[in-house]
Amino acid sequence: MNSSPLVSVGLFVYNGERFLEQSLRSILNQTFTDFELIISDNASTDRTAEIVEAFAKRDDRICYYRNEKNMGAGWNARRVYELATRKYFKWAAVDDLIEPDLLQRCVAILESDPGCVLAYARTKEVDENGIFIRNYITPAKADSNDPVERFREMLLIDHYCYQIYGVMRMSALRQLPPQGIYVHGDRVLLARMSLLGRFCEIPEYLFISRRHRGQSVSSLPLRLKQPRFRLTNRCGALPGPEWWDPAKIRAITFPEFRHLLENFRSIRLAPFGGTSKLRCYWLLFAWIKLFHRKLLKDVLIASDQLLYNMQFPRGPIKLEELNTSESTRS
Repeated sequence: MNSSPLVSVGLFVYNGERFLEQSLRSILNQTFTDFELIISDNASTDRTAEIVEAFAKRDDRICYYRNEKNMGAGWNARRVYELATRKYFKWAAVDDLIEPDLLQRCVAILESDPGCVLAYARTKEVDENGIFIRNYITPAKADSNDPVERFREMLLIDHYCYQIYGVMRMSALRQLPPQGIYVHGDRVLLARMSLLGRFCEIPEYLFISRRHRGQSVSSLPLRLKQPRFRLTNRCGALPGPEWWDPAKIRAITFPEFRHLLENFRSIRLAPFGGTSKLRCYWLLFAWIKLFHRKLLKDVLIASDQLLYNMQFPRGPIKLEELNTSESTRS
């Protein structure tokens, strides 16, 4: 392996044997080769370790780490970031694919444009068999020279967080707290990155997101999986709190209120002040007006979670009951 690769690619995985080989090939077959591939295995019980070890014997760019205990997908996603030390960083999910020239195109942009903190490609969605579903064009374009305008795009325009799988400038990432282990943690990180610099989009569809029943956004919280009296069948934003952190499986959480709080903190962390910061704070009022129903739903879901906790006694958490599939979460 190159003693000092330019890019760290971080793949976080739990029981990913179904799609792992395809994902590894798409990363390792990039036309840009100056990278390390950090893989954090969250105590998988399937053939994940066997598959990774076989690839690692053939390619010394792979750095494999296996956790003894499943710590939750949020922890695992943060783990690969903490292990990365290179100039640029890219997250990778086990069920996604990238076209051969994605890294090359993204790195070229970042090398030539110091004002760009994140380079990403447009997304093509496919099903579990790789059959085309649709082309997705990100509606939120954080490419303005005005940080307030970039923040507004990330804050007020509803979008899938596919940009999180772009290539990021590590010097920008290191200015921020690590991605939070809570609902909307990826969305908050993107908003914070937008306050530091521009996002540059490659107009070709070089990122391939696989949509399937086993991924995190398709799995319901545990409180909705058992027959019982319920106040609501609503589940809020997916993946839920227990996907990010198994310790929160019975926690009374208010994810949208937390999202609002983290947006406030994002502005406080912004590397500017004066009128620009006041404009950002004013955007929070627009956010509350736009998403006030989600805030109200938080209260209803929290009440139902409390009712669930009263109906079912505490007991050991079984991994198969959790939404632990570490896959695309946008």
